[in-house]
Amino acid sequence: MPKRATKTGSERTPLAGTHDVLICGASFAGLAVARELAGSGADVLIVDRYEIGERQTSACGIPTEWLEKLDLMGAERQRFDTLVINTPHGSSRYKLPWTFSTFDYRTLCGLMWDQCDARFETAKVEGLASAATNGTDAIAVETDRGIVSAPLVVDALGWRRVLAGPAGYQPPDAPLSRGLEVHPDGGAEDLEIWIDRRYVPAGYGWSFPAGEETRIGVGSFDPKFHVRKTTELLAEDLHRDRVRYQGNWIPHKLRAATGRGVFFTGDSAGHCLPLTAEGIRTALYFGMDLGRELRAVVEGRQTREQAAANYARFSDSHEWKFKWMLRTQKIVPRVPPRVLGPLIRLFGTKRFVDWSFRHYLDIAPPEFAETPPEPAKRGIPTTV
Repeated sequence: MPKRATKTGSERTPLAGTHDVLICGASFAGLAVARELAGSGADVLIVDRYEIGERQTSACGIPTEWLEKLDLMGAERQRFDTLVINTPHGSSRYKLPWTFSTFDYRTLCGLMWDQCDARFETAKVEGLASAATNGTDAIAVETDRGIVSAPLVVDALGWRRVLAGPAGYQPPDAPLSRGLEVHPDGGAEDLEIWIDRRYVPAGYGWSFPAGEETRIGVGSFDPKFHVRKTTELLAEDLHRDRVRYQGNWIPHKLRAATGRGVFFTGDSAGHCLPLTAEGIRTALYFGMDLGRELRAVVEGRQTREQAAANYARFSDSHEWKFKWMLRTQKIVPRVPPRVLGPLIRLFGTKRFVDWSFRHYLDIAPPEFAETPPEPAKRGIPTTV
């Protein structure tokens, strides 16, 4: 696990002040919001307990066109135009209507940061503060380095939804999936999925090659099912080393995108697709929409309340798609294993694959990112 990069000793200076926008969380969703605010003239502060690009928590894969549209191709490690789905009763190779890429997390975060003009500080966000804000409409946020505030506050901290208050959103009772993977050295040719109850009763295993390493893991739709042993089993079956573990909880239910004056995006709003557990593309997608709404506020084109209403409406408009995928997620584990192989082969016809994968891509289409803001070039920051 990475070491937390919060300042210590003489470098641990108090963090205080009021900003135009405060973004809590510096991964995909938070950086997407900040990227949309670049060049707006807003005083934007991003805080995270880890340095930008420091803590990877996913297999880091995304439709290639999203990397192209966001000028992030420098992070790409490997590209695939087919998907292999393995079951106990056979395997099927799907020719995809679009390509999928694995990427390097630190590099991608660095490239996104290059497109921002925000300030960054390492600090652990504790929650909303009760401190007064001198009669302004600023919202105060408590961190382990002090209290910072802004009239526009974003929670992009992940599934814990820290700024929502003590809502009791904790595993294993919350609507979360559980994922774990290892990162052995050595590449592979195929992007592969396993739907096999030997590895997980409800969920799937995966192998995502990424250049000089392969990311092998298991995800369970049931948060009470522990996946360490079966992740190790899958790696063993593939004759790969069980090294460099990483894991995380993955939301599989959409949540309110606004509340208590705060904007939620990425995993904190449940912006992770059920069934596939794909959350990077959706984090960028919803984060960009939120950034555009906030930009309209700081440029005086709308109020905070109008931004909240617009963003909530945009997020809620996707609810039926998320519910449809969640229903499918619940159905798949009920399919008898002997039927699964023939069913997947049947679904592997070109017509069905093209139709289903194009509809899947359209949930968060890459065209949404076609008008990027003017970048403010610079490198990964060191906190000051």
